[in-house]
Amino acid sequence: MLTHEVKTGMAKYIPRWMETRLSEVLKSHPVVVLTGPRQVGKSTLLENASFLKNWRYLTLDDSDVLEQAKEDPKGLLWEDKPTIIDEVQRCPELLITVKYFVDKSRRRRNFILSGSGNMSLRQTPRETLAGRAKYLHLTGFGFRELRNLFAQGVLDKVWTGREIGFSSIRVNCDMTKAIWRGSLPGIVLASNEKIALERLSSYVDTYIQRDIQDLVKIRHPENFRRLMEALARATGWESVQEELSNACGENRVNVSRYMSLLKDTSLLYELKGYVEKGERAYRQSKYFWFDSGSACFLAGIHSSADLKKSRVKGRYLENFILQQILAWASLQLTMPEIFYWKPKAGDVEVDFVVSSAGRSIGIEVKSSKEITFKDARSMRKLLKSHSQVTKGIIVYAGEKIYPIATNIYAVPWTAF
Repeated sequence: MLTHEVKTGMAKYIPRWMETRLSEVLKSHPVVVLTGPRQVGKSTLLENASFLKNWRYLTLDDSDVLEQAKEDPKGLLWEDKPTIIDEVQRCPELLITVKYFVDKSRRRRNFILSGSGNMSLRQTPRETLAGRAKYLHLTGFGFRELRNLFAQGVLDKVWTGREIGFSSIRVNCDMTKAIWRGSLPGIVLASNEKIALERLSSYVDTYIQRDIQDLVKIRHPENFRRLMEALARATGWESVQEELSNACGENRVNVSRYMSLLKDTSLLYELKGYVEKGERAYRQSKYFWFDSGSACFLAGIHSSADLKKSRVKGRYLENFILQQILAWASLQLTMPEIFYWKPKAGDVEVDFVVSSAGRSIGIEVKSSKEITFKDARSMRKLLKSHSQVTKGIIVYAGEKIYPIATNIYAVPWTAF
């Protein structure tokens, strides 16, 4: 992990955790497909990562490059050197030519294909580049990533079974401001909240007008916007399609279609109930936005001060912590699945269960500044009733890392 900053004009490039994973994958695959929502920093990474400085960079946002990609793809890619093709979803047919040059070079020529995480980019390469491409997903900034800290934090230690000791974590950062800013580089790096708010507004409007309309014809964009707002207000709650339908004025078929579109474009995450064999668990899905800042804006929370209410702050803190889990998960060799746990009987619930290859850990989120044994009640029940769940983390607003029960740790939100 690089810890220095690279100057790019007047601004400074903050190296991304994904750089290390990207360089590793290129050793085993001739093609990497890097996806993710708009404005999470894909192009910035590919233009500034030090190990890519000798690569040829092409973007299909350039009209001349796009025209040649459509009319003369072999001529565009004739130069025998590693090549980055950004916004590749604008010309899916170019992937046939990528496959041609990869096979012609006997898999010695490398390509990185990048673009927004929409259906045309995710499905077409799987058919055309089968056996040649590895798929990576870039999220917005992790809280620790933004501060040039290593990706192997407390979550990674717990996941890999390493020992967690007592320690204090002090970071001069206001929790509500961090939640409200979210993870998009242009928002978290804005010099003040007014500029951040303007950029959030532009991001949401541009996405609706540009990306969604590129994918599917939406007859009533205002209803789609109301659906997004309803989902943002219900962040972290079990969402019922009938209620969402009433909130946005669309029938249930369209609500289901629009929600699938949001999930396919990696803007909305669906969490299903965690179950082991034979368990009767709550199976209603929960939904979270990929970015707590966008969720706050869509929910009408237009300043960090509006998050001061504990009930409001708690739900969007959950969304913020999910962002951190996703940023970490995207770097793993096999990306873990994320669930929540809520049994049919009883009044317990655990916000997140991260699971992969028969191993799971539980994660709860609390906005209080102190955690006691009593606060670990739900987590203790999860660990006792599920053999695959080996450890638990309770993320909270304090400053100390410490064990609060057997295999359960209190972890400050700034250390996560």
